[in-house]
Amino acid sequence: MSSASPGSELRRLRALVGDLDAVVWEADASSGRFTFVSEGASEILGYPARVFLERQTFWADHIHPDDREAAVKEFLAGIEEGRPHDTEYRFLKPRGDVVWLRDIGHAVTDMDGHAVRIRGLMVDITQQKLAEEHRAEVEQRYRLLVEQLPGIVYIEDADPAEVGPVGFTYVSQVIERVLGFTVQEWLADPAMWVDRLYPDDFPKMRQAYEAVTPTGAPYSADYRMFAKDGHTVWIHDEAVLVRDDEGVPLYWQGVMLDVSAMREAEAALLAEREQATELRALDELKNTFLQAVSHDLRTPLAAILGLAVTLERQEGLGPVEARDLASRIAANARKLDRMVTDLLDLDRISRGIVEPKVRRTDLAALMRRVLAEFDIAVDRDIVLEVRRVICSVDPAKVERIVANLLSNAIRHTPPGSRIWLRVAADGDGALLAVEDDGPGVPLEHRADIFQPFRQGAGAPDHSPGVGIGLALVARFAELHGGRAWVQDREGGGASFRVWLPTGGPAAARD
Repeated sequence: MSSASPGSELRRLRALVGDLDAVVWEADASSGRFTFVSEGASEILGYPARVFLERQTFWADHIHPDDREAAVKEFLAGIEEGRPHDTEYRFLKPRGDVVWLRDIGHAVTDMDGHAVRIRGLMVDITQQKLAEEHRAEVEQRYRLLVEQLPGIVYIEDADPAEVGPVGFTYVSQVIERVLGFTVQEWLADPAMWVDRLYPDDFPKMRQAYEAVTPTGAPYSADYRMFAKDGHTVWIHDEAVLVRDDEGVPLYWQGVMLDVSAMREAEAALLAEREQATELRALDELKNTFLQAVSHDLRTPLAAILGLAVTLERQEGLGPVEARDLASRIAANARKLDRMVTDLLDLDRISRGIVEPKVRRTDLAALMRRVLAEFDIAVDRDIVLEVRRVICSVDPAKVERIVANLLSNAIRHTPPGSRIWLRVAADGDGALLAVEDDGPGVPLEHRADIFQPFRQGAGAPDHSPGVGIGLALVARFAELHGGRAWVQDREGGGASFRVWLPTGGPAAARD
């Protein structure tokens, strides 16, 4: 209960109000009738104070109908419950204009705690309400604009102690169309974004975040997310980190665009480019093949025809001359047969219809046999260094490996060169090597020469063969579960090597 007189309390209240757009009032607690209304009523409410004092229901009658029940109820509840009341409502001025009021009041009690009067303040909050309505209107327009955008507009809190956002506070309705989640589902789970992020893309996201956070630069990244139904969506994310005046991060504001269609188009374009590249490579391969066939196959064929015609037309040839011509015909025919066989084998391997016929084989004896049967130029020095090694291999194909490597060494070394044939155990396999002291193989050509129709740099124009000998060496080695390669020979030259598992192809797969 206040000990001061009513008059002094009202004067003190007027002093506190000062120039504030407010009406000071006092009413009888039992009747609710106004006993005092300040002079501000005329200016703020449009009615002189005496009207409120003379007409008991005037105040309630002029509250806007939509607000009247709630305002009166709050006023009476404050009296009954002995607590202050605080309510906002619209008051109708004489010409129908509306003023928004915030009405604050409290009961003044007697010695027994009974309310004897109500004292309060009506503050004009019209400008505040108009500002709130304008802000709500602008926000609504902004939301409508945002919802029309093709991307997911979002706001995420940013915790300076965390690496990355810590939870969405706003997300546009587009999220349901892009990812299948409702706005409520997305906002309800702070970990939703991280949980739906494609795991392999997280390191890239973290790196992008850490790169822009210290600088204040815009954030931009592409990553994949799992939609609600599980399918993958490519997202392009653009965002800025909003900070306060002291530079402390407040929140991220950005937009996530669904770029899946663009990614699919890029992938299709890339596939078309790769296909075009493959077609060009095939076209080049075809041209190379035709060139090789037209030149290298015709060379021994022309020799065979020439020698055969000579043998046919020349009468009186002695046995020695005839045998020499026949021998030369047979040699060229064998060269031609090897070339055609190589072409057919390469085709069969490419179609996957070649299977090695494996049996236990002494590789040292095999290399001796190949060397004994090989037509070697007299101007090459061949050195055989072999140790007995038993392997499960297809002997015919390993013989072709050795023969092709030997032919390659003879073809790419000058007269007087030395060639070594070696075989020895190597771990759980065997190592075959054909080495020479020739010019060697440049590092940049070491992979290419095992491709079809690639003879490497420095191959002589007259060199027989269609450029598939080393390709077959590599393919036959792979059929056995092994591999082929070339390296520098210690002391100079080239060292062509083939490693084969002793247990055969099945052991290599195991």
